[in-house]
Amino acid sequence: MYTYETVVGYSKTKGGQVPIYDIMNYLQDCSTFQSEHLGRGIEYAKNKGKAWVLIAYEIQLLKPLKMGDRITVGTAPTGFQTVLGDRQFFIKDEAGEFAVQASTLWGMMDLKERIPIRFTEEDVEGFVPEKLFDMKPVNRRMKLSEKKEKKDPMFVLKTYIDSNGHMNNADYLRAATELIPEDFTWNHLKIVYKKEAREGEKMIPYIHQEEDGMGISFQNEAGEDLALIHLSEKNQD
Repeated sequence: MYTYETVVGYSKTKGGQVPIYDIMNYLQDCSTFQSEHLGRGIEYAKNKGKAWVLIAYEIQLLKPLKMGDRITVGTAPTGFQTVLGDRQFFIKDEAGEFAVQASTLWGMMDLKERIPIRFTEEDVEGFVPEKLFDMKPVNRRMKLSEKKEKKDPMFVLKTYIDSNGHMNNADYLRAATELIPEDFTWNHLKIVYKKEAREGEKMIPYIHQEEDGMGISFQNEAGEDLALIHLSEKNQD
């Protein structure tokens, strides 16, 4: 397990709380810090012409994060399959209680060909699988309702592009935030990344009517899914 501590700053909050996309940035930083610590960071992967990419994300929000909160962010891989890797994340408050729990699924991409590839034993050297809490691995399959409403097109901005040359995973949620009604409440998120989006690309967003919450999808101009998002209110045991 790898952890780091930080204090929630004013610039991380909107309306008094940390929005979901910045929560995801905290988690993303944690996995990046761990990779760098083990010598398997961004430059290591880039020099080999490949990169880890997110395939699916499931996040349970347990407590809001507010300015001044002292938090601990942690992560560990929970297992490696032939071509995929599972990883858990958490954020704990100063009392050591969970504020966020997340399960993620990762794959490796060839940066030149832009296709999935197998990772090697060297790529995962030093990463020790560990289960951090009771949460099932996230499933990369998702089907949203056909009852949907088309919204105004959005474009992939230069500020959305990450070191892998495509739209950053958290920025899909930044874009989706513009579509979520202010009176809609939710604490559970699942997002599946289907196809990478590049700078300047037009995205067509849709709002889906889901029985247990709300669905949001982004498609390219060819009608291919870029990302599928499901938001819901999930009771805690």
